[in-house]
Amino acid sequence: MTVTSGEISIREKIAYGCGDLSSNLMWGLTSSWLMFYYTDVYGLPASDVAWILLIARVFDAFCDPAIGYVIDRAGGMIVPRVIRLLAIPFGVSAFLCFLPLPLSPHGKILWAGTSYILFGAVYSCINTPYGALATMISTVAQDRVGLNTFRMMGCQLGQFSVALLTIPAISWLGGGDTMTQRQTGMALYVLILSVIGSVLWEAVSRVCVVRHPPPPVRHSPAELFGTLFRNQLWHICNALVFLQFVGIATFYGFAIYYARVLLGGSDSFGGELLTIATVSAFFGACLSPLSVRHLGVTGTCSVSLILQILGYGLIWLAGSGMTSFFAGFLLLSLSQGVASPLYYVLLAAAIDKGFALSSVNTAGLAYSISTLMTKLSMGVTGFLLAFFLSWGHYTPASVTQSPDLAPWVTAGFIWLPLGGAILQLGLLRLWPRQTPERNKNVFITP
Repeated sequence: MTVTSGEISIREKIAYGCGDLSSNLMWGLTSSWLMFYYTDVYGLPASDVAWILLIARVFDAFCDPAIGYVIDRAGGMIVPRVIRLLAIPFGVSAFLCFLPLPLSPHGKILWAGTSYILFGAVYSCINTPYGALATMISTVAQDRVGLNTFRMMGCQLGQFSVALLTIPAISWLGGGDTMTQRQTGMALYVLILSVIGSVLWEAVSRVCVVRHPPPPVRHSPAELFGTLFRNQLWHICNALVFLQFVGIATFYGFAIYYARVLLGGSDSFGGELLTIATVSAFFGACLSPLSVRHLGVTGTCSVSLILQILGYGLIWLAGSGMTSFFAGFLLLSLSQGVASPLYYVLLAAAIDKGFALSSVNTAGLAYSISTLMTKLSMGVTGFLLAFFLSWGHYTPASVTQSPDLAPWVTAGFIWLPLGGAILQLGLLRLWPRQTPERNKNVFITP
């Protein structure tokens, strides 16, 4: 891939969005359906699932900074090559994560943990350079908003696909709804998604152009980490990202349980809710650039968080009432979609400010740790949610559940992410009014 200059074409923006489309065909499947797969399809106890989700993130703590450091040492031009090299391993590791080997109960737990750790490692090594790629395509804030809008559109399209197709595809490909048939259906379904995901990563590596590659960094790890840890905006971004993904993990990971336990619906109804949520979030992401023009990035984030808080309130007040529930559910998913591209814009601004102050390029390491924060957030949140199910005495694939379960599902779906949204509002008040970007002064807020 050669370095060129010029405006970013729609074709390149779409290609960039293909990366998050691929990620969310598989990562979206794990965030929305992995807990359901482990408990209701593969037959693992909820308490064991909690530890699998948490321990896998501990291993990621080593993968993300390692690949970020490699990228910084090698320079920006290595990014497309890394993505191309890992495109096929990404699909293979995702397939193994959902391959239901017929093992003993302890063997199943070991296989589930090992395969999920492998997938998380490959995901780290491909998604971290992908996240840093946007800063290398353009240094202009509005271009980055456009790129990350297409990224979030790809994310929502991936989430929409797995929400809409998962339950019907499992039943159709497996030939029925018994546990064995569901296992077969899930394996075939994930195999198809894995092939598609690998092809999409190839498109990213071949179409996206690195116009502003950071030069190779020759600083020691101690210098790089020292530069990062002196960057206050980067710390704020990490906290925001962590709390954002608490909301995402609870919303998509617990929606199916909320639908079944609080609303009295089926697995299919839970899938329908996820489909509605991803469509709404997709339109929210499309509205994000327009909102930024009027409110700025931090202003749009703040309004979005206020609307999310209102959405959680409506869902809680609705109880089992469908009209109020859907009003809150749509408001919540739409406002999450509006804010979704903007955390990456804030992160890019934080990296640029750090570079301006220190002249040390830490883009790869900064993005890698930010990616780690998303997965750590999802791991910790998944750990808590799985234990909420265990404490509520959840019985997989059972129509009748313990009366103790409803308060725990409500706590996981409403109160936990609501607290995260309130904390994000407080953090945004620490963000400075103006943040100059490299090569061009732009304002994050009007």
